[in-house]
Amino acid sequence: MPDPTRRVLVLGDANVDLTLHVPARGPDGRREAREPVLSPGGTAANTARALASLGVPVAFSGAVGDDAFGRRVAADLAACGVDTRALVVTGADATCQVIAMVEPDGERSLVVWPADGGALRWLRPADVPADAIAGAAWLHTTGMCLRHAPVRDAVLAAMATARAAGVPVSIDLNLRVELWGLDDERRAAVDRAVGLADVVLGSGPEELLPLAAATGRARDDVAAVALALAAGARTVVARLGSEGALACTADGVVVRSPAFAVEAVNVVGAGDAFNAGFVAAMVEGRGLADALRWGNAVAARRVARPAGAADLQARAEVEALLA
Repeated sequence: MPDPTRRVLVLGDANVDLTLHVPARGPDGRREAREPVLSPGGTAANTARALASLGVPVAFSGAVGDDAFGRRVAADLAACGVDTRALVVTGADATCQVIAMVEPDGERSLVVWPADGGALRWLRPADVPADAIAGAAWLHTTGMCLRHAPVRDAVLAAMATARAAGVPVSIDLNLRVELWGLDDERRAAVDRAVGLADVVLGSGPEELLPLAAATGRARDDVAAVALALAAGARTVVARLGSEGALACTADGVVVRSPAFAVEAVNVVGAGDAFNAGFVAAMVEGRGLADALRWGNAVAARRVARPAGAADLQARAEVEALLA
Protein backbone atom coordinates (compact mmCIF):
# COMPACT_ATOMS: atom_id res chain seq x y z
CA MET A 1 0.00 0.00 0.00
CA PRO A 2 1.32 3.49 -0.80
CA ASP A 3 1.95 5.93 2.03
CA PRO A 4 -0.45 8.92 1.72
CA THR A 5 1.83 11.06 3.90
CA ARG A 6 4.48 11.03 1.17
CA ARG A 7 4.39 12.97 -2.08
CA VAL A 8 3.33 11.53 -5.39
CA LEU A 9 6.17 12.10 -7.85
CA VAL A 10 5.02 12.94 -11.39
CA LEU A 11 7.73 12.66 -14.04
CA GLY A 12 7.40 13.82 -17.63
CA ASP A 13 6.37 16.62 -19.96
CA ALA A 14 5.46 20.21 -19.19
CA ASN A 15 4.56 22.71 -21.89
CA VAL A 16 2.15 25.50 -22.75
CA ASP A 17 -1.19 24.90 -24.47
CA LEU A 18 -2.66 27.28 -27.01
CA THR A 19 -6.35 26.43 -27.25
CA LEU A 20 -8.25 27.57 -30.34
CA HIS A 21 -12.01 27.09 -30.19
CA VAL A 22 -13.47 26.49 -33.65
CA PRO A 23 -16.81 28.33 -33.55
CA ALA A 24 -19.97 26.73 -34.84
CA ARG A 25 -21.62 28.37 -37.83
CA GLY A 26 -24.46 30.76 -37.04
CA PRO A 27 -27.79 30.91 -38.87
CA ASP A 28 -26.16 33.07 -41.52
CA GLY A 29 -23.41 30.48 -42.10
CA ARG A 30 -20.67 32.63 -40.60
CA ARG A 31 -18.30 31.75 -37.79
CA GLU A 32 -17.60 34.21 -34.99
CA ALA A 33 -13.92 34.17 -34.03
CA ARG A 34 -13.04 33.50 -30.39
CA GLU A 35 -9.90 34.64 -28.61
CA PRO A 36 -7.22 31.90 -28.26
CA VAL A 37 -6.40 30.81 -24.70
CA LEU A 38 -2.77 30.30 -23.60
CA SER A 39 -2.35 28.13 -20.53
CA PRO A 40 0.18 25.77 -18.90
CA GLY A 41 -0.10 22.19 -20.13
CA GLY A 42 1.71 18.90 -20.65
CA THR A 43 0.27 15.46 -19.95
CA ALA A 44 2.41 14.89 -16.85
CA ALA A 45 2.24 18.48 -15.59
CA ASN A 46 -1.56 18.46 -16.03
CA THR A 47 -1.77 15.39 -13.82
CA ALA A 48 0.49 16.97 -11.20
CA ARG A 49 -1.62 20.13 -11.08
CA ALA A 50 -4.84 18.12 -10.85
CA LEU A 51 -3.43 16.02 -8.00
CA ALA A 52 -2.51 19.20 -6.14
CA SER A 53 -6.03 20.56 -6.65
CA LEU A 54 -7.37 17.37 -5.05
CA GLY A 55 -5.21 17.99 -1.99
CA VAL A 56 -2.64 15.28 -2.75
CA PRO A 57 1.00 16.17 -1.90
CA VAL A 58 2.82 16.10 -5.25
CA ALA A 59 6.21 16.89 -6.76
CA PHE A 60 7.07 17.29 -10.43
CA SER A 61 10.23 16.38 -12.34
CA GLY A 62 10.71 17.45 -15.95
CA ALA A 63 12.45 20.01 -18.16
CA VAL A 64 11.38 23.35 -19.61
CA GLY A 65 13.24 25.93 -21.67
CA ASP A 66 14.92 29.05 -20.33
CA ASP A 67 12.23 31.24 -21.89
CA ALA A 68 8.99 33.02 -21.06
CA PHE A 69 6.91 29.88 -21.60
CA GLY A 70 9.17 27.85 -19.32
CA ARG A 71 8.99 30.46 -16.59
CA ARG A 72 5.22 30.53 -16.85
CA VAL A 73 5.00 26.74 -16.53
CA ALA A 74 7.29 26.74 -13.48
CA ALA A 75 5.41 29.58 -11.79
CA ASP A 76 2.04 27.94 -12.41
CA LEU A 77 3.12 24.58 -10.99
CA ALA A 78 4.43 26.29 -7.87
CA ALA A 79 1.27 28.39 -7.53
CA CYS A 80 -0.80 25.19 -7.63
CA GLY A 81 1.19 23.79 -4.71
CA VAL A 82 3.37 21.41 -6.72
CA ASP A 83 6.94 20.90 -5.45
CA THR A 84 9.17 22.00 -8.37
CA ARG A 85 12.63 21.42 -6.92
CA ALA A 86 13.24 18.66 -9.51
CA LEU A 87 12.08 20.85 -12.43
CA VAL A 88 15.04 21.50 -14.75
CA VAL A 89 15.40 24.75 -16.73
CA THR A 90 17.57 24.24 -19.79
CA GLY A 91 18.84 26.58 -22.47
CA ALA A 92 19.26 23.68 -24.90
CA ASP A 93 15.86 24.14 -26.55
CA ALA A 94 12.56 26.00 -26.37
CA THR A 95 9.66 25.04 -24.14
CA CYS A 96 7.24 22.87 -26.07
CA GLN A 97 3.92 24.32 -27.28
CA VAL A 98 0.80 22.26 -27.97
CA ILE A 99 -1.81 23.88 -30.18
CA ALA A 100 -5.25 22.38 -29.55
CA MET A 101 -8.10 23.09 -31.96
CA VAL A 102 -11.38 22.35 -30.19
CA GLU A 103 -14.44 21.65 -32.32
CA PRO A 104 -17.96 22.78 -31.31
CA ASP A 105 -18.72 19.25 -30.01
CA GLY A 106 -15.72 19.41 -27.66
CA GLU A 107 -13.45 17.07 -29.64
CA ARG A 108 -9.93 18.28 -30.36
CA SER A 109 -6.98 17.92 -32.72
CA LEU A 110 -3.40 18.67 -31.68
CA VAL A 111 -0.25 20.15 -33.21
CA VAL A 112 3.04 19.98 -31.25
CA TRP A 113 5.89 22.47 -31.71
CA PRO A 114 8.81 21.85 -31.77
CA ALA A 115 7.76 18.51 -33.19
CA ASP A 116 10.51 16.66 -31.30
CA GLY A 117 9.27 18.00 -27.95
CA GLY A 118 11.76 20.81 -27.47
CA ALA A 119 13.19 21.28 -23.98
CA LEU A 120 11.27 18.45 -22.34
CA ARG A 121 13.46 15.85 -24.04
CA TRP A 122 16.62 17.08 -22.28
CA LEU A 123 15.79 15.68 -18.85
CA ARG A 124 18.57 13.26 -17.88
CA PRO A 125 18.56 10.36 -15.39
CA ALA A 126 20.78 12.31 -12.98
CA ASP A 127 18.24 15.16 -12.95
CA VAL A 128 15.68 13.02 -11.10
CA PRO A 129 16.82 12.69 -7.46
CA ALA A 130 16.97 9.06 -6.43
CA ASP A 131 15.83 9.91 -2.89
CA ALA A 132 12.74 11.68 -4.29
CA ILE A 133 11.85 8.52 -6.21
CA ALA A 134 12.51 6.06 -3.37
CA GLY A 135 10.70 8.29 -0.87
CA ALA A 136 7.58 8.81 -2.99
CA ALA A 137 4.13 7.45 -2.26
CA TRP A 138 3.66 6.76 -5.98
CA LEU A 139 5.51 7.44 -9.24
CA HIS A 140 3.43 8.46 -12.25
CA THR A 141 4.94 9.06 -15.68
CA THR A 142 4.02 9.24 -19.35
CA GLY A 143 4.82 7.55 -22.63
CA MET A 144 4.99 11.04 -24.12
CA CYS A 145 8.63 11.06 -23.01
CA LEU A 146 9.63 7.71 -24.56
CA ARG A 147 10.27 9.06 -28.06
CA HIS A 148 13.71 10.60 -27.50
CA ALA A 149 16.81 10.22 -25.34
CA PRO A 150 17.85 11.34 -22.80
CA VAL A 151 14.38 11.87 -21.29
CA ARG A 152 13.45 8.31 -22.28
CA ASP A 153 16.41 7.06 -20.22
CA ALA A 154 15.36 9.26 -17.29
CA VAL A 155 11.83 7.82 -17.32
CA LEU A 156 12.93 4.18 -17.54
CA ALA A 157 15.64 4.63 -14.88
CA ALA A 158 13.17 6.30 -12.50
CA MET A 159 10.63 3.51 -13.02
CA ALA A 160 13.28 0.89 -12.27
CA THR A 161 14.43 2.77 -9.15
CA ALA A 162 10.86 3.04 -7.90
CA ARG A 163 10.16 -0.65 -8.46
CA ALA A 164 13.33 -1.58 -6.58
CA ALA A 165 12.25 0.66 -3.68
CA GLY A 166 8.73 -0.79 -3.55
CA VAL A 167 7.09 2.41 -4.81
CA PRO A 168 3.97 1.81 -6.96
CA VAL A 169 4.51 2.91 -10.58
CA SER A 170 1.96 4.01 -13.17
CA ILE A 171 2.41 5.14 -16.76
CA ASP A 172 -0.06 6.72 -19.15
CA LEU A 173 0.76 5.34 -22.60
CA ASN A 174 0.15 8.65 -24.46
CA LEU A 175 1.21 7.01 -27.71
CA ARG A 176 -0.11 9.76 -30.05
CA VAL A 177 0.11 7.29 -32.93
CA GLU A 178 -1.73 9.74 -35.16
CA LEU A 179 1.14 12.24 -34.75
CA TRP A 180 4.30 10.13 -34.55
CA GLY A 181 3.50 6.54 -35.43
CA LEU A 182 5.03 3.66 -33.47
CA ASP A 183 8.42 2.63 -34.88
CA ASP A 184 10.52 -0.24 -33.56
CA GLU A 185 12.63 1.93 -31.26
CA ARG A 186 9.65 3.57 -29.60
CA ARG A 187 7.78 0.29 -29.39
CA ALA A 188 10.75 -1.26 -27.57
CA ALA A 189 10.76 1.64 -25.09
CA VAL A 190 7.02 1.27 -24.53
CA ASP A 191 7.44 -2.47 -23.93
CA ARG A 192 10.18 -1.79 -21.39
CA ALA A 193 8.05 0.83 -19.61
CA VAL A 194 5.01 -1.47 -19.48
CA GLY A 195 7.21 -4.16 -17.95
CA LEU A 196 8.23 -1.75 -15.17
CA ALA A 197 4.71 -0.52 -14.43
CA ASP A 198 2.25 -1.68 -11.77
CA VAL A 199 -0.53 0.24 -13.54
CA VAL A 200 -0.77 1.09 -17.26
CA LEU A 201 -3.34 3.68 -18.29
CA GLY A 202 -4.44 4.67 -21.77
CA SER A 203 -7.30 5.49 -24.08
CA GLY A 204 -8.95 2.25 -25.15
CA PRO A 205 -9.64 3.16 -28.80
CA GLU A 206 -6.72 5.59 -29.33
CA GLU A 207 -3.88 3.75 -27.55
CA LEU A 208 -4.65 0.21 -26.42
CA LEU A 209 -6.12 -0.94 -29.74
CA PRO A 210 -3.31 0.63 -31.86
CA LEU A 211 -0.74 -0.91 -29.52
CA ALA A 212 -2.29 -4.33 -30.08
CA ALA A 213 -2.38 -3.75 -33.83
CA ALA A 214 1.35 -2.91 -33.80
CA THR A 215 2.07 -6.42 -32.50
CA GLY A 216 0.31 -7.97 -35.48
CA ARG A 217 -2.49 -9.22 -33.23
CA ALA A 218 -5.17 -6.67 -34.08
CA ARG A 219 -8.29 -6.81 -31.93
CA ASP A 220 -11.33 -4.60 -31.63
CA ASP A 221 -12.17 -5.69 -28.06
CA VAL A 222 -10.61 -3.24 -25.59
CA ALA A 223 -11.12 -5.58 -22.63
CA ALA A 224 -9.31 -8.42 -24.43
CA VAL A 225 -6.41 -6.12 -25.33
CA ALA A 226 -6.20 -4.83 -21.76
CA LEU A 227 -6.23 -8.38 -20.43
CA ALA A 228 -3.39 -9.37 -22.78
CA LEU A 229 -1.36 -6.29 -21.77
CA ALA A 230 -1.92 -7.06 -18.08
CA ALA A 231 -0.17 -10.39 -18.75
CA GLY A 232 -0.65 -11.59 -15.18
CA ALA A 233 1.71 -8.91 -13.89
CA ARG A 234 -0.06 -5.52 -13.74
CA THR A 235 -3.35 -3.65 -13.83
CA VAL A 236 -4.34 -2.06 -17.15
CA VAL A 237 -6.86 0.78 -17.17
CA ALA A 238 -8.64 1.70 -20.40
CA ARG A 239 -10.33 5.10 -20.60
CA LEU A 240 -13.45 4.87 -22.75
CA GLY A 241 -14.67 8.48 -22.94
CA SER A 242 -18.44 8.71 -22.62
CA GLU A 243 -18.55 5.00 -21.74
CA GLY A 244 -16.42 5.48 -18.63
CA ALA A 245 -13.47 3.17 -17.99
CA LEU A 246 -12.52 -0.43 -17.39
CA ALA A 247 -9.61 -2.10 -15.66
CA CYS A 248 -8.11 -5.55 -16.04
CA THR A 249 -6.20 -6.81 -13.01
CA ALA A 250 -3.17 -9.06 -13.02
CA ASP A 251 -5.35 -12.03 -12.09
CA GLY A 252 -7.73 -11.42 -15.00
CA VAL A 253 -10.61 -9.67 -13.25
CA VAL A 254 -12.33 -7.00 -15.37
CA VAL A 255 -13.81 -4.05 -13.47
CA ARG A 256 -16.03 -1.55 -15.30
CA SER A 257 -17.07 1.93 -14.20
CA PRO A 258 -19.62 4.07 -16.10
CA ALA A 259 -19.01 7.72 -16.95
CA PHE A 260 -20.82 10.56 -15.23
CA ALA A 261 -23.40 12.30 -17.40
CA VAL A 262 -22.07 15.78 -18.25
CA GLU A 263 -22.06 17.93 -21.37
CA ALA A 264 -18.58 17.83 -22.92
CA VAL A 265 -17.41 21.38 -23.63
CA ASN A 266 -13.65 20.79 -23.99
CA VAL A 267 -12.00 17.36 -23.76
CA VAL A 268 -8.40 18.68 -23.69
CA GLY A 269 -6.72 17.21 -20.63
CA ALA A 270 -9.52 14.74 -19.86
CA GLY A 271 -7.17 11.75 -19.74
CA ASP A 272 -4.72 13.60 -17.49
CA ALA A 273 -7.58 14.53 -15.16
CA PHE A 274 -8.71 10.89 -15.05
CA ASN A 275 -5.16 9.85 -14.15
CA ALA A 276 -5.08 12.32 -11.26
CA GLY A 277 -8.37 11.09 -9.84
CA PHE A 278 -7.31 7.46 -10.20
CA VAL A 279 -3.88 7.95 -8.58
CA ALA A 280 -5.34 10.10 -5.78
CA ALA A 281 -7.81 7.36 -4.87
CA MET A 282 -5.18 4.63 -5.04
CA VAL A 283 -2.77 6.58 -2.83
CA GLU A 284 -5.55 7.05 -0.31
CA GLY A 285 -6.16 3.28 -0.29
CA ARG A 286 -9.64 3.39 -1.84
CA GLY A 287 -9.23 0.32 -4.06
CA LEU A 288 -9.54 -0.23 -7.79
CA ALA A 289 -13.31 0.20 -8.25
CA ASP A 290 -13.35 3.47 -6.33
CA ALA A 291 -10.23 4.65 -8.16
CA LEU A 292 -12.03 4.20 -11.49
CA ARG A 293 -14.99 6.22 -10.16
CA TRP A 294 -12.65 8.97 -8.95
CA GLY A 295 -10.94 9.03 -12.34
CA ASN A 296 -14.27 9.30 -14.13
CA ALA A 297 -15.48 12.03 -11.77
CA VAL A 298 -12.39 14.22 -12.13
CA ALA A 299 -12.47 13.76 -15.92
CA ALA A 300 -16.18 14.64 -16.00
CA ARG A 301 -15.57 17.87 -14.12
CA ARG A 302 -12.72 18.65 -16.52
CA VAL A 303 -14.62 18.18 -19.79
CA ALA A 304 -17.56 20.22 -18.53
CA ARG A 305 -15.29 23.30 -18.26
CA PRO A 306 -14.36 25.43 -21.30
CA ALA A 307 -10.85 26.62 -20.48
CA GLY A 308 -8.76 23.48 -21.01
CA ALA A 309 -6.55 21.36 -18.78
CA ALA A 310 -5.44 24.28 -16.61
CA ASP A 311 -9.02 24.90 -15.43
CA LEU A 312 -8.83 22.83 -12.25
CA GLN A 313 -11.59 21.61 -10.00
CA ALA A 314 -11.57 21.60 -6.22
CA ARG A 315 -11.79 18.32 -4.33
CA ALA A 316 -15.18 19.36 -2.93
CA GLU A 317 -16.60 19.55 -6.46
CA VAL A 318 -15.43 16.04 -7.25
CA GLU A 319 -16.77 14.66 -3.98
CA ALA A 320 -20.14 16.31 -4.67
CA LEU A 321 -20.30 14.60 -8.06
CA LEU A 322 -19.33 11.27 -6.54
CA ALA A 323 -22.08 11.65 -3.97
